Amino acid sequence: PGELASSLQTLPVVPLDPRVTAPLPMSVEEMEARGWDEADVVFVTGDAYVDHPSMAMAILGRVLEAAGYRVAIVSQPDWRSCEPWRRFGRPRLFFAISAGNMDSMINHYTANKKVRNSDAYSPGGRIGLRPDRATLAYCQRAREAYKGVPVIAGGVEASLRRLAHYDYWSDKVRRSILLDCKADLVAFGMGEDTILEIARRLAQGADVRELRDMRGMAYAMGASESPPPDALLLPSYEEVCADKMAFAEATKI
Repeated sequence: PGELASSLQTLPVVPLDPRVTAPLPMSVEEMEARGWDEADVVFVTGDAYVDHPSMAMAILGRVLEAAGYRVAIVSQPDWRSCEPWRRFGRPRLFFAISAGNMDSMINHYTANKKVRNSDAYSPGGRIGLRPDRATLAYCQRAREAYKGVPVIAGGVEASLRRLAHYDYWSDKVRRSILLDCKADLVAFGMGEDTILEIARRLAQGADVRELRDMRGMAYAMGASESPPPDALLLPSYEEVCADKMAFAEATKI
């Protein structure tokens, strides 16, 4: 240990660029301090922004930053207005939406459906800093803030609700979250490679609908669209609502 310490002391000290090592911008002032006049990607999350790899939005934001994209964070916004979504102006590429590290309903309620008295992902454990079904609220506000900006949802809440699913809190089968939140896409699975590919293709001028061919991507088809010829068809929402065996079969597949 002594020799190692001596060796480390002889290594040159390389000054770090504060614009790179600083947390990702959460305000216009922080964005302008980096010399930016706009953000390429605006992340919206129901968690406090903690610049640590255990927080999905932090690591995905840093992955994009390392690739040269300008990333800003809107953390635990007031969902009663779309103004927080307008904080950085119109994103050049897309909004990236997540309820946070947990499903917002599990975050809010115990198994007995009682309101929890703390939130592990909020400052000081404060409750009430995110809405129920946060993905729905955040996506809808993004749509309201800027028409035409791609909205891409991810995280555990969107991923596990991308198909028809049993919702414990309402005690019924709910349809895909895509149909309610109006996101263009739901990205599920590990997100580092996916979000880089999304940003790259949108930056090259691709329409968000052209991203449907990516792995780990769910989307809602229009009424006039047909599924790909090699698609595996699951029982419909109406079928799984009416028949428990159909629900079990869809879950098995």
